[in-house]
Amino acid sequence: MTETAFERIAVEAQASFGYRLFTAMRYLPATAEVERVYTSDAAAYPIGGRKVKSETAWSRQVLGAGEPYFATDEAGIRAAFDDADKILALGLGAVINVPVLRDERVIGTLNFLREAGGYSRADVPKALALAPLAAEILAA
Repeated sequence: MTETAFERIAVEAQASFGYRLFTAMRYLPATAEVERVYTSDAAAYPIGGRKVKSETAWSRQVLGAGEPYFATDEAGIRAAFDDADKILALGLGAVINVPVLRDERVIGTLNFLREAGGYSRADVPKALALAPLAAEILAA
């Protein structure tokens, strides 16, 4: 069931605004971590991988305030991600991180990445529209 819902998000995202990497992360507030529960590239970003996301501008914006993060270039990737070198080495330079909310609290994120300049601000609402599809799964 979980994989099917994420696959639906993957298909809709690819058709609507595209991606080269799509991951979904569950937010673990007790440890200030996010844990990968879906990936379109298991070799580079395997399921189960965790990242600490405490007290950064990105975590305050996405996990704290429940607002999306959008960047279209290397500077935006480097500003938000400790693994920026890995992301950039994969040829990814644009990102949309979508908070997934349930009962008005962030429970995870949907993360879409592609080449630098590959997204515009007009793509952010399209990505946000997919978040409700993941809420039940990420709350489990």
